Amino acid sequence: MSESSGVHCVVVTPEKTELDTQCDSINLPMFDGEFGILPGRAPMVGRLGFGIMKLKNGGKEERWFVDGGFVQVTRDGVYILTDRLLKPESVSKAEAEEDLRKATELKPTTAEAAALRDRALAQARAKLRVAGGV
Repeated sequence: MSESSGVHCVVVTPEKTELDTQCDSINLPMFDGEFGILPGRAPMVGRLGFGIMKLKNGGKEERWFVDGGFVQVTRDGVYILTDRLLKPESVSKAEAEEDLRKATELKPTTAEAAALRDRALAQARAKLRVAGGV
């Protein structure tokens, strides 16, 4: 990635390449906070959380809901692997509230079930934030 060319961003889901674009900067929801990427960023690999990915180009900002996954930053670009990439307007507040209700009602009996419940809670809360409910 050179300073003049911006950041090359590729987002892949299990179905297809959802996004392949150039931008000035990227902000990603990581499992432990938000992470910004500018041109020239040192290579790294990280685990994504659930939430809003922001792509900035000039004065414009594009926003997307990222459903967890991984990010790899290389000299050539930023590669994001996620289960789903959605425009925020396609995230339903009612659906997010229902997902949160269902996740809250789960009563795990094993460590694995507790981890699945925690994932469902985090995912539902992020969707609710994206939909404007929190």
